[in-house]
Amino acid sequence: MLRILISFLTLTLLPLTAIPAYSKGGRLMQGPMVGAIESDQITVWARAAGESVINIRYSAHPNFLSAQITSPVFASAEEDYCVTITINDLDPNSFYYYQVLVDGEPIDYDGYPVLTAPEEEMLTKFSIGFGSGARADHDGLQAIWLQVQNARPHAFFWLGANEAFSELEPQFQAEEYRRQRSVPFLQPLLRSIPQLATWDAPVKIGPEKLDASMEIFQRYWPTPTQESDKTTNTYFTYQYGGVDFIFLDTYTYRDEANQSTILGESQMEWLQDQLVTSDATFKVLLSGSSWSNLSDLHKNTWMAFPDDRNGLFRFIKENQINGIMLLSGDDDEAEIKAIPMSRDGGYDLYELVSSPLAQDPKPDYSESRDQVIAIEEPYAESMNFG
Repeated sequence: MLRILISFLTLTLLPLTAIPAYSKGGRLMQGPMVGAIESDQITVWARAAGESVINIRYSAHPNFLSAQITSPVFASAEEDYCVTITINDLDPNSFYYYQVLVDGEPIDYDGYPVLTAPEEEMLTKFSIGFGSGARADHDGLQAIWLQVQNARPHAFFWLGANEAFSELEPQFQAEEYRRQRSVPFLQPLLRSIPQLATWDAPVKIGPEKLDASMEIFQRYWPTPTQESDKTTNTYFTYQYGGVDFIFLDTYTYRDEANQSTILGESQMEWLQDQLVTSDATFKVLLSGSSWSNLSDLHKNTWMAFPDDRNGLFRFIKENQINGIMLLSGDDDEAEIKAIPMSRDGGYDLYELVSSPLAQDPKPDYSESRDQVIAIEEPYAESMNFG
């Protein structure tokens, strides 16, 4: 078990690397980016340069033999020219190649490869990359993405501080999304590897502007539809290779004044239902907030909301839910640790932490060592990913 857990997180250091040549497609400003994939479908996001008709041309052959074209989607000013297109009726665990057509013309004649997911609930060997703390204002090139590409993950998860806008008004947040989405070294990864993100609310703008900020997030980060919460879509479950990845929203519903809840009643009920009904061997809970950080400098961690944290862990123990793993980011350091729930009759919950992707590490967070078991000591020498 421990070998599996340590293999799950490989902290990769950032070397000095030469800058490759890069050219953007003619009439796309950002993208394409692959979103959630399933065994029979691929989701592609893109942002056009202006009002235009967008299609996807795709084939199982790299030379586009017997190619098909999706239904058209109109890129409108109301949606900031962002579009999301789904390619359906595909075969599981198969490579497909796609081109983005803008007003009928391909932006890149070579196209991009994407691997569909294995059949649902099929156990298979795969790897996931994750990280947090990407700031294009700090590092406009972000060569760490070359190392992520070399690791060849089947998907990459963004776990907090995904863009640099914690204090920006909503009208400026979209520009930061565009800025990060345009990072040169990131482009090959976006085009072929599924990207999913946790909702990381800019808490300093005030709750009255939260809806506008959330709308921008949804426009730039397509997420799997959840029947339980069609209005926000900021928490959801994504299944891959027989593993349930449960993405949590630790910002929208929190009660900061009383620190009574970090998830809110509705999301907590949804999470508990996901856990008790899941047949997956492993259930990975992904949070932009640390599960075990005690620092007074970081009030948005789960430790600052003991009712929700203790209640969730108690629910896991009482309902004998096995296979729980924890992922988190936004700690500005990387670490493998365990929350010792075996002391209370449960089993130890392993937490894998990775941060930052593209900003300076800050090894200044403290933890009470009777609260966690260190598997690997915190790493804050350079940027990293898991």
